[in-house]
Amino acid sequence: MAARMMLLALAALLAPPAAADFLPDPTTPPVAPAAAEGGGSPGVSLTAIKRSGGHRIAIIGGREIAVGGRYQDARVMRISESEVVLRRGRETTVLKLYPQVEKRLSGK
Repeated sequence: MAARMMLLALAALLAPPAAADFLPDPTTPPVAPAAAEGGGSPGVSLTAIKRSGGHRIAIIGGREIAVGGRYQDARVMRISESEVVLRRGRETTVLKLYPQVEKRLSGK
């Protein structure tokens, strides 16, 4: 009887947890959206926004670009704490740093 209990306990410890198959990997980076707000271009992703002194620098497609700089055929018009505004002719594109996160005031 004791041997059977030990064998059952050993089998329970060695069995992979079934619930782990359904949990997302917390170390996986967020998925970039297919297109940014305002009719953005697929494949253009905002990776980070850095502060250097009083200036902000956007990292778009692996390149550091300041306000007034160019990415492909678009000019960077504005960089805020969470988004970058690009203008291509009359077309404006907003790239969000965290597109899946909605900022709300706490306590409301």
